[in-house]
Amino acid sequence: MRFLCKPLLYRWFIRKAGQMKKTKAFSFPECLQSQEKVVFFMPEDKEFAKIILSELPEESLKKILFIAHGDLEILFSTTKAQVSYYTDEGCRYGETLFDKLEYQVKTYAPVACVYPGPYKPQFLYLALISGAACRVGFDCAKEFPFLNVSLHPLKTISPARMMARYFIKGKKG
Repeated sequence: MRFLCKPLLYRWFIRKAGQMKKTKAFSFPECLQSQEKVVFFMPEDKEFAKIILSELPEESLKKILFIAHGDLEILFSTTKAQVSYYTDEGCRYGETLFDKLEYQVKTYAPVACVYPGPYKPQFLYLALISGAACRVGFDCAKEFPFLNVSLHPLKTISPARMMARYFIKGKKG
């Protein structure tokens, strides 16, 4: 089935997600700083990913499930991070690899999802069905209800550094 526009595709994924429970209350950025589980949809941009991995506190890596493109495998090889890789061919709704990612995200039961973008409908769907109360992205008001916290990048700091710093206890951004 082909969709002619993004809104139709988004509506289809919302229907696939089914009746969602009301979002629980959360406190941002505390939900990222607690020792609770987080799913992080890593951007395919290697420089962005490198900055995030270098800036994230070591203890945060233990509680994050990264969803990353296979091209980023070398960046993660030096960390003790928990990572699930995908490929462009295998990451469409209904494909075996996608079903595996969907199962992992649901069973991981995160309190938060971080998706800096660029936004792909299938990953927005995964963020929504994760059950996470806090689903964060950059300039993502149009991606509601998939993401429910929209950050705006600052001119003084890169979005990658800004996102990584939200994981540091005591920092507000």
